[in-house]
Amino acid sequence: MSTSTEQEVLAIDGGSAVRDTENKPWPQWPVVSETEWQARVEPALHRVYMSHSEGLPGVESEAFASKFAAFCGAAYGKMVPSGTCALGAALTGVLDLDTWGDGGEVILPNFTFIATASSALDRRCTLAFVDIDPATLTIDPDQVEAAIVPGKTRAIVAVHMGGHPANMPRLHDIAQRHDLKLIEDAAQAHGVVSEGRGAGGWSDAAAFSFQSSKNLTSGEGGLVVTNNKDIYHRVAAFMNVGRDPGGARWEYPRIGWNYRPSEYLAAILSVRLDNLEAQAEHRNRMADLLGGLLADVPGITPPKKAPWCTRHGWHLYGICYDAAQFGGRSREDACKALQAEGIPCFPGYPHPLSESPGLQHHRSKYPDTIRVLDCPNAEDVCRRSIWLSQETLLADEKDMTDIADAVGKVHRCFSA
Repeated sequence: MSTSTEQEVLAIDGGSAVRDTENKPWPQWPVVSETEWQARVEPALHRVYMSHSEGLPGVESEAFASKFAAFCGAAYGKMVPSGTCALGAALTGVLDLDTWGDGGEVILPNFTFIATASSALDRRCTLAFVDIDPATLTIDPDQVEAAIVPGKTRAIVAVHMGGHPANMPRLHDIAQRHDLKLIEDAAQAHGVVSEGRGAGGWSDAAAFSFQSSKNLTSGEGGLVVTNNKDIYHRVAAFMNVGRDPGGARWEYPRIGWNYRPSEYLAAILSVRLDNLEAQAEHRNRMADLLGGLLADVPGITPPKKAPWCTRHGWHLYGICYDAAQFGGRSREDACKALQAEGIPCFPGYPHPLSESPGLQHHRSKYPDTIRVLDCPNAEDVCRRSIWLSQETLLADEKDMTDIADAVGKVHRCFSA
């Protein structure tokens, strides 16, 4: 990292950028190549096209679901059109929800994407928002246990924020002792491992997203993994108009909906899944390197892996920024300065999820459906987080040095 004491001028103020992104662009996502298209993707899509079966019986989606479940170390998988659908399907399968029943209360972190909450509300569950661990940005098990209301609380939704697995061993213990269900929102956590177990290994079910920004993508798509056969059957009924897996076309043992996925997307995902392991390992190496490079910059706290984190997913690289160490300049000012230096960063969530306008409106109409406990850590992180997205970590060692050099430059100029 540069330590020059010469007068520096930020690119945003007319100086030269640390990185010339026109001549040295960052990796684009998804990773594509003409070679892979010709050798693997085009034949996969051609196979679907020529099968005369672009929908039911879902041969490609069933094959991919089984392949992805095995990648996670789970027994069963079911593909759906989106991560939001996957969360709804997981809640339905785990809590055995029907069309009109009270889903009960689920505890979830107040630092997550809106779908974590909206999918639960859609399934007639009420919400209890609790605080996060500021080091991992995942749900705090102590706050979960304190929020449990016997006879009311039915489940815990653990979100693997940014790809860091929540403390699944602790949450599993809490769920067991209080007779609660445990669900993983793994939308950002493809390939995560917690104390040797993949997503779904510590919980009743895990829900994934394959939306365009995700570490495994087909533009859209979702999937539920579980080790419980009954949950798998309920998920299958939820997404396939009430049918059992392999059941007769006109038999509907449960009420369900049509959340069947595209066979074309399943074929693309099956190809890209073969690249996920190597990409995950590369992201972990680059994240470790970048953390070391940023460790000595005053006012910057790079993310760290907790002891239970066997492997991080690194969907987001979340830096915590201390404005006081940067001359009082705001997090937004820092992002703009870094972007001008050629670093593709952006501010994190602007506020805890419970403060989003949609949930505030819902709470005003249905006040008994949302509880919000004190969340000082979530509030603080929302003020201070700066994110790098996962494709940045597919770059190489020199690129990580560019990021650290740019952060150091902004610090020197802001604090001068």
